[in-house]
Amino acid sequence: MEKQVMCVSLLLVLLVALSESGAAKICCTQYQENPIPIKWLKYYINQDITDFCNIKATIFLTMKSRLVCADPDADWVKRAKETHRKDSLYE
Repeated sequence: MEKQVMCVSLLLVLLVALSESGAAKICCTQYQENPIPIKWLKYYINQDITDFCNIKATIFLTMKSRLVCADPDADWVKRAKETHRKDSLYE
């Protein structure tokens, strides 16, 4: 049940961020500088470069429901992506 609530919450955040009708859009514009411990991460999605989002990023959802923008080419990000599953609801 907790996973479903978390997935629905993240889906709502992303839908609002991606909505064309919204006045403001949210996306990663810079990377988290310090690596996040892999055990703190739950899921991830990938962000591509768009008109609004100027960088490729991996967006992690932490255990505390925080979104973290990370460089997809960083070694710690690659290890984290091997350990955690991609959230297929958003891609």
